[in-house]
Amino acid sequence: MYQIVEGWLWTSGRVFVNEDGNEVLLRGLGVANWLNPEGFLFGGAPFGGVMGRYARSGEFDRGRTMDLFITELCGASYQKKFWEQWVERYFAEDDIRAIKEQGFNSVRLPLDARLILNEEPGYHFNEEHLQMLDHYIDLCEKYRLYVIIDLHAACAGQSAVSCDNGVDNQPHLFFDEEGAERTIRLWEKLASRWAERWIIAGYDILNEPIALPMFDYLLPELKKFYDRAVSAIRAVDRRHILFIQGNRFAGRLDIFDHDYDPICHNWAITMHCYETFPDLALFGPILAKSEECNVPVWMGECGGSDPSHPEVGNAWMTAFFEMLMEYHISYNIWCTKALEGVDAAYTFSFQKPNQEMWQQIVDYCGKGGVKPGYAKAIAVFDELLENIRFENCTEQRDRVAAMLRRPGIAVPASAYDADMEHRGSWPYALFCGYRREDRMHLIYEPGYVPNDLGGLAAMNPHPVKYGDWPHIWLQLDEGDAASYSIREVEKPVSVRLLACGEANAKIRVSSEGSILYEGCVPEGVKPEPLDVGTTAVGERVTIRLEALCGSVTLKEIAFLR
Repeated sequence: MYQIVEGWLWTSGRVFVNEDGNEVLLRGLGVANWLNPEGFLFGGAPFGGVMGRYARSGEFDRGRTMDLFITELCGASYQKKFWEQWVERYFAEDDIRAIKEQGFNSVRLPLDARLILNEEPGYHFNEEHLQMLDHYIDLCEKYRLYVIIDLHAACAGQSAVSCDNGVDNQPHLFFDEEGAERTIRLWEKLASRWAERWIIAGYDILNEPIALPMFDYLLPELKKFYDRAVSAIRAVDRRHILFIQGNRFAGRLDIFDHDYDPICHNWAITMHCYETFPDLALFGPILAKSEECNVPVWMGECGGSDPSHPEVGNAWMTAFFEMLMEYHISYNIWCTKALEGVDAAYTFSFQKPNQEMWQQIVDYCGKGGVKPGYAKAIAVFDELLENIRFENCTEQRDRVAAMLRRPGIAVPASAYDADMEHRGSWPYALFCGYRREDRMHLIYEPGYVPNDLGGLAAMNPHPVKYGDWPHIWLQLDEGDAASYSIREVEKPVSVRLLACGEANAKIRVSSEGSILYEGCVPEGVKPEPLDVGTTAVGERVTIRLEALCGSVTLKEIAFLR
């Protein structure tokens, strides 16, 4: 389903299929910060810079301002050399090989339009950069990784935040005709160049267009642009999948009211999602729209992270990505590589250069602080170029295991499988609203004071990324049951519950038709480790928990390496 990468991909109804007609679920990584650098991914500036009002790009937060500051700090000749080495070192053959070895089957390559179509009168395409992209596409084909071409920074800017590398945080693509026309001409060039490349799964036409609610009035222009762009692409390429994103950071479905690819009907709804409840309240509207349009869904950006509590981000990913798989939604995680400790779900991390000098550079760029001399600045950027080399980066193995739901993870008990039978007898809905449709008995851990919702949200006592979610446990009352899956099990895996219950409370644990454990759980209100046996092997292995007597409280299910 997701290991084999060979031959063209298509959409067939609501799934992606290969040339043999077999379903393919894409599990991939976005190569963030490479051709479209973002300051927050290497400690240069906060995400988004100034959001919500007109402001000329100024901080060290996006490619075009980085050009200016590196030139100021290090000189024009160094700036050109720096970006050549950045591109070569940030995403090299070793990185591509590692992505494949980790178990992913695709990559999303974010592009900046100005690297391909020169920002000057006329249409002058940069052949050197196009050949560079050909080289990386060849490498992805060598290692059998499907490629999704992502126009992250379109001509003139489409998002109104720093990730589109615009000049002033305005979505000029939708009210400057020249920007729209140049973007369409760019897509014509790319589609005609790569029309016969099967390793390219498709084209992600615009990243996060009209990201902020204040620009929702431009939605009619967004739909018109997609119709024009699709028509232009289909004039030269009728084989690749087209990925279409909605507004508000690709989190809304408002624009999906017609067939965007009437010629080929080979397109997918593309959503982005970070750190919301992984339950049917999120997925239900997406799945309904997928059914209405009869197209697949691709979660083109997603990821869970919490720099202060990395185990919480990992737990969220074990829940979220498994539900995507169960609902046949392919996904792409943001991102492959980033600075150690930043708020992103990277799989490899690099270290910040000389802390004191780096902070002086950031302060100069963002606050007008003291400017370091040329020699000092060059030394700092040279160190950064060394740190980003693959051999100097650190793999986040626990995080990768969580992303792919592999052995070595602890699954929150509240993250039971959505597509397996679960049986609950709780007649009420949980106040926080999580998985309320299932009637499972979800409880807060003892002593935890939950947040308020609605009008009192600003007064929440726990203003953290995941709110109450990490503190929700599952109580199986007598007769209740839940299932948990682990994927890519190559050898038997030990299963350990964190469980407790009433006196004489009993549980049955079974897997693939065999009973692993049947007996009591530790008595009390504090969950304790309970080893219940080992799993079988297989692409997907499921264990089932049933409360036989009394009430059993579960915090997590660990699948040990």
